[in-house]
Amino acid sequence: MLSLPLKTYIPTGSLLAILIGQFAGPSILPAQAQSVGTQASHSVAPTTILPTDVVPLPQGEQRMSYAQNLQFRALDKLPSRFYLNATCETSFRDETNPFQFPTKRQFIKRFMPAPPVFRTLLAGQQASLLSRLESVNRNNMVFRFMPNITAGWALTPKTRFFGNYFLIRDQLNHSPQLNTTIQSLAYGIQRDTQVGKRASLQTEFQVRTMFQQNYQTVYDFLPSMTFSYLLTPRTLVYANTLLQLRGNGYYQCPTREISPFYSFGAMHSRGAWTFASNATLVQNFREMFGRNAPIQQDNYSWICTFEIGKRLFKQMPGVQAFVRAEPIYNFKAHDTPGLSGMDFRLYCGVRVALSKPPLNQALEQIRNQIEEMNEPAEPPPGQTADVASPQAYVMPEQVIASSVQPIHGAIFDTVKLSNLSDEPFGLISIHATKQDNLSDTPDYLTD
Repeated sequence: MLSLPLKTYIPTGSLLAILIGQFAGPSILPAQAQSVGTQASHSVAPTTILPTDVVPLPQGEQRMSYAQNLQFRALDKLPSRFYLNATCETSFRDETNPFQFPTKRQFIKRFMPAPPVFRTLLAGQQASLLSRLESVNRNNMVFRFMPNITAGWALTPKTRFFGNYFLIRDQLNHSPQLNTTIQSLAYGIQRDTQVGKRASLQTEFQVRTMFQQNYQTVYDFLPSMTFSYLLTPRTLVYANTLLQLRGNGYYQCPTREISPFYSFGAMHSRGAWTFASNATLVQNFREMFGRNAPIQQDNYSWICTFEIGKRLFKQMPGVQAFVRAEPIYNFKAHDTPGLSGMDFRLYCGVRVALSKPPLNQALEQIRNQIEEMNEPAEPPPGQTADVASPQAYVMPEQVIASSVQPIHGAIFDTVKLSNLSDEPFGLISIHATKQDNLSDTPDYLTD
């Protein structure tokens, strides 16, 4: 997104000079316009990366887990406490407003000179303004390549230390000045807390260094908290809050920007299909940091995501094709170029995911499930616990032909014993013989 570090009260002539200078160069500008263009030399480089693309929001992790990732046997030879999650996403998208400009009406009103003034400009200056006006709300095709790797060590079944690397490369069909490459290196710690049988709370703290093409390196502290609730075995809902504290140097945050994120969403899987939706409110506070801020302008954004994915190969569950719609609504930026207007992105691509979970966490989950299954059930009214819940294991001396033996699970089929009665009996009554008196059989066995 193209952004200018300007307050909204700067005169229109100064903004005009800057817009002309960015296209035509300072050689054709008058002296006053050249001085203003020099003051704007600290403007943010153009980029197509959204704030939600570079922060660890939960929709990416949930999307990867619902895709039934590839798991290779070679990874099983790694230490049991080591875990690995890796994805690689390749996509094409159509984007309606890649420059994040305000509407064409607002752009003409604020940045274009009146017709009498426009006619007095040089031919090169007029061409620069008209070229910039054509960039407002102009569709563009973008190719994106995005690998993401997370590796860590499970300190306990619920606590993990990890490192993360990801790269985002955007290549535009038109407007090559917006081509962007971003790389990120981070490390952090996660903690899971079970809240009941269906809900969980995950807290995370991450320290990140992000390298951006044509722009200086930034450093972030990223504390976050995610609450997840399992509505059904196939449906998950979640809410997340994240705080991005950005600074000029390592462990010097925040000195440039404070950006809280508020997200909520849902995931559902059905067979080979997955459905996901997410909405995120981003608030960027920069004015309080003065000249340290890359853009001296606060702004808010709503970024929504709606995705449908399908597993391509049954033998390779981690390979998934997807279609994703991403509307973006910018506001409270006072029509600042690069932070304004509405943008819509339509993605179509392929995602490959593989993982190696920590075995100690998996063993802990299995142990908890076994303990829940072995909990004695409450006996019905009027019956004792021994009769209502017979144990599945009996001592060897109890295994005799005249004793009724326990069964595992419910059996609903019935059979008719010949020469005994015309009424069907449960299979558990097969122990009875012709000489047995069926009236002595307990009621709970013949129901």
